[in-house]
Amino acid sequence: MKLVVFFCLCFGVVHALPNSILGVLGVSNSPLDDEDLTEEFLAGAGWSNDGGLPGRWVPGVATDYSEESYLMARPKIFGVETILVKANRRGEELEELQVTFADAGSFFGYYQQEKVPKDLSRKEAIAEMRRLMTIRQKEFKELYQDRLEKLEKELKKRSGKARDIQRGRTRALRAEMTEFQIDDRTVRLLSAPDRLLRLSIRKKGKIPGSWLDQSAEKISSSARLRGLAKKAQRSENGDIILNEVPIVSQGYRPYCGLNTLTMVARYLGLNLDEDWLAVAGKFQNTGSAAGSDMMGIYKAVAKEAGFSMDRSRDYSHATVRRSLQAGMPVIVWRRWGQDRDRLHTRISRDIEGGGESKFPALDFKILPNAESPLHASVLVGFNDGRKEVLFLESWAGQTKPRRMPVAELDATAYYTFSFRP
Repeated sequence: MKLVVFFCLCFGVVHALPNSILGVLGVSNSPLDDEDLTEEFLAGAGWSNDGGLPGRWVPGVATDYSEESYLMARPKIFGVETILVKANRRGEELEELQVTFADAGSFFGYYQQEKVPKDLSRKEAIAEMRRLMTIRQKEFKELYQDRLEKLEKELKKRSGKARDIQRGRTRALRAEMTEFQIDDRTVRLLSAPDRLLRLSIRKKGKIPGSWLDQSAEKISSSARLRGLAKKAQRSENGDIILNEVPIVSQGYRPYCGLNTLTMVARYLGLNLDEDWLAVAGKFQNTGSAAGSDMMGIYKAVAKEAGFSMDRSRDYSHATVRRSLQAGMPVIVWRRWGQDRDRLHTRISRDIEGGGESKFPALDFKILPNAESPLHASVLVGFNDGRKEVLFLESWAGQTKPRRMPVAELDATAYYTFSFRP
């Protein structure tokens, strides 16, 4: 089912980059910018337990199984400009270096909406957006093709041979890659035409067959479920909350539906990111989620994690409570309003600081309605005494759960996605 245009509002982010980290990266001015770090990444000391990678790194998402960090520089790898370098560690050991050379999500962002003059009529504005987007699409296609050709040439020269491999058990999430052996490293090239160009550098070894973390795959389903249920903790004020759902910031991209899904996927043990989910979900290079297969990708993520997913256009708080008590986050697509958002923030901050603020009686006439923007959030808790739910956002800077009345969510939820065994 292909539907839904997410506006996915973002505040305070001015760079059309993959996430909030890259907003900082865009102005980092590192001495490693444009330096070729190929040899350091293939055979440097970083692959030793006591070694380190060059440059300054900042932490990213951490889960029960692994931890990621980002290089605050844009070096060259195999002579080709990069836009993002990420390291994945398992404990103290470097497991993978992931290098992104082209990503449509960061390239397009909300670009066309920024450039349209404000004095145009609606018809003229649409025509101008289409013209600008056609130019932008051509630019990205040329950049993607140029970098792909350079990478393929250099990889073939260094390796001499290649083979086709796959990752992902679920058909919708299956990634086709080309694998090269270069000395003691296995290098895998993921090239999704006109969307994503990325390298994975690992020690020699077999690629995981699934996106589910190899440590999670070794645990029985019943043990995984028991572990998830233990994550539902009760606080002194009566909140039942999942404190370990990671924030994956969408940055300046129309990706709230994808980033919230990525947050849940990572929590459930899947080594997925929003860039590949955009490819798998058939996102178009338009700076919008329109035309994507969001429903299909949600179902595929649940299946890849070894679970099922219930989708409903009706909000059922009883179902949400059961999911959260079982340690399963819930994703809601809802109607968004700025006034309500500010109220959620104010009340939540007061409660967090030990206050006793309460939401005023709901006036349903002023709640977001069918004309309001759509947004996606992750439910991570509830409080029966206060009749509230706690939720996380994929916006930069929103690192702590906020709360809203159950009745408000019931009135504004557009779709509810509950994961279950």
